[in-house]
Amino acid sequence: MIAAVQALAQEARGGEAIGFANPVIYAGHGSKAYHDVTDVPTGSELAVARVDFVNGCDSTDRLVTSVRSLGKDTSLKAVEGYDDVTGVGSPANDHVRSYRGH
Repeated sequence: MIAAVQALAQEARGGEAIGFANPVIYAGHGSKAYHDVTDVPTGSELAVARVDFVNGCDSTDRLVTSVRSLGKDTSLKAVEGYDDVTGVGSPANDHVRSYRGH
């Protein structure tokens, strides 16, 4: 998500490089600039049912159905605050607008 925001910011500047963005990104950590993303955003566990192509292109070789539960499919967990899955979180709208304007 952060990479997409950076691409939009660079595009808004006419393709001019925006430079090293980490200080700006991490300066907003823990503030209302970001939405904290966790494995249990509603207070209870969530999952999504997926249907995928076996061959990755089309249904010729059949479909596979799976259920993916947040925080249960890998060793990585999205916890409160900074984590290796979601980093500082997802940008809030106001922060995206101000970032694009830099």
